[in-house]
Amino acid sequence: MSVIHGKGLAYRINLKRAGLNFLNTRHKKAPIHGLQDPNLPHTVAIPYIEPVRAQASDTHWNRPTTGLATRKPPVKQAKTARGWTIHNGIVVWHESELEHRVSLRLQARADVVHLHSQYPVFNWTDDDGKVHKHTADYFVIFPDGVKLAIVVKHEKKRAQMLDEIKRIKADPSFAQVDDIRLLTETYGSIEAAENAKAILWSRRYHDQSEVDTLLAELGKVHAPLQFRFGELLRNCATRRTRRIAIWRLIDAGVLISPTGEKINELTWLTRVSAH
Repeated sequence: MSVIHGKGLAYRINLKRAGLNFLNTRHKKAPIHGLQDPNLPHTVAIPYIEPVRAQASDTHWNRPTTGLATRKPPVKQAKTARGWTIHNGIVVWHESELEHRVSLRLQARADVVHLHSQYPVFNWTDDDGKVHKHTADYFVIFPDGVKLAIVVKHEKKRAQMLDEIKRIKADPSFAQVDDIRLLTETYGSIEAAENAKAILWSRRYHDQSEVDTLLAELGKVHAPLQFRFGELLRNCATRRTRRIAIWRLIDAGVLISPTGEKINELTWLTRVSAH
């Protein structure tokens, strides 16, 4: 028995034990990823957000821009995973898979108004008095106007980067932002990125009628406060649209899952009452 087959068998057994055997279909299903991200890089409280209503599509398409990016990373590089994604009409560059994962998680947050890459450029001075430049990996603007620069590095470089950030804060160029944060693989984990894709996917295929139906079911007096993801797929008209609706409510904070967990049908979700 292969490792992949073994994992699949164990997963089906766990579904049966959890009373979700109706999901144990043998045909290939769409992958399930996603993550509620209640941890915020800054301390400003974010209000409860209602699920967004689907908007009519625009009659014309606007070409994405590079936003505030000060440079375009070269695409070809054998030792890195360079590329880009588009967020709110802005091309967001990444120069490594870690940067890509952090970018996806930032994009999946409901409180990010603007996300730019390769901006701003800071100055810092070393012990010999030599001035160096550092371009932040990401620049985030929140609804309250807070401007945050994001530096992405691996955990093993934490001490070095925190010292550099300290020196940047001592330089006048720091005035461009309210704060600088270091994000490592503990934030941009593989699970977080995979789950963030489901949030972005649900926004793209948002179905308000199914969201309203699910909200009505969750609003019943005797509805449980905790349940498995798969329970919400029971007796629904179409599992795909119901799955999208579940992720829309996870995105909106109506349903919560422990941060860092890769969500699947066996994941426990908590229903949060409207504020």
